[in-house]
Amino acid sequence: MSGLMLTRRRFLHLIGSAALAGAAGLGYGGLVERAWVDIEQITARLPGMAESLSGFRIAQLSDIHLSRFTTVDQLMAAVTRVNELQPDIVVLTGDYVGHESRFSVGLIEPLRILDAPAYAVYGNHDLWTDRDAVGAALAETPVTLLVNQSREAAPGLIIAGLDDAWSGHPRPNLALAGTPSYNTNLLLCHEPDYFDTIRREKLPVALQLSGHSHGGQVRLPSNRPDGSGLATRAPLLPHMATRYPIGHYRVGSYQLYTNRGLGVWPLPFRLNCRPEITLLTLRPA
Repeated sequence: MSGLMLTRRRFLHLIGSAALAGAAGLGYGGLVERAWVDIEQITARLPGMAESLSGFRIAQLSDIHLSRFTTVDQLMAAVTRVNELQPDIVVLTGDYVGHESRFSVGLIEPLRILDAPAYAVYGNHDLWTDRDAVGAALAETPVTLLVNQSREAAPGLIIAGLDDAWSGHPRPNLALAGTPSYNTNLLLCHEPDYFDTIRREKLPVALQLSGHSHGGQVRLPSNRPDGSGLATRAPLLPHMATRYPIGHYRVGSYQLYTNRGLGVWPLPFRLNCRPEITLLTLRPA
C-alpha cells in the first residue's frame, strides 16, 4: 500500500510540476517575450553595389498587426526605437492589422513621427480586411506605399515593392521596369517564399525583404538546424513562409531577409522568437 501511495504522490508531484512549468511558460510567452523587442543588426554584402552606398542603413518593421493584442503605444515605442537607430530609410513589409481594418487608423500617429523616408507594401491581412482602409491610413503618413512600383531611395539604390503575393497581384517586372542595370535593386515583398519566383525568373534583385512568418512565433528546440542555422524549429508556419521563415538567406547571387515581425497573430504568444526591428547595413561584396 505504501508503494502505491508513493507512486500516487510522485504522480501528483509530477503533474503539479508540469502544470507550474506550463503556467510559467505561458506567462513568459504571453506577457514577457511578445513585448521584448529585439534589435537585429544584419550586414548584407551585395555584389555590384556602388562603394558610395557602403554603410547605407535600412530599418525594417513588419507584421505590426494592430489589434487587441498589439497597441498603438507599442507601435509608437517601436518607431521611437527606429528613430534612435538613425537609419537612412525605413521599410515596412506588410500586415498592419490583425483581422479588423478599423485598427488601421492607429498607424497614423506613430508613423508620422518617423524621421527617415519610409516605404511600405501590403500584406495578406491588409487585403483580407480592407486594403483601401489600410491604404488610406498610410496615406495620412509620410510613408510611400509601393504596389508593383519602385522609387530611388539613394543614388544607385532602388526600392521596389510588390502587391501581396498570396492574395494580390504581384508584378515584379512592372515594379522593376526602367531601373538601370547599374543600380542595386532591393525588393519588398510580404511573403518570403516568393523569393523562389524571383530567382527562377532571374530578376535583377540583390536583396528581398519580407515578413509574414513571424518567425513561426513559437520555436521549439531541435537537433536539426533550420536553413538559417538556428537550433530551433517552428511547428506551424503560414502559407508562403515555409521555405524561408526566419533570418538571412543567401542562394547564389540572391539574398533574402525574413523579419520575425513586431506583433502577434492569431494568439498573443511568442516563445524563442522575440519580436524584431531589423537594422540592415549594406556593404559591397
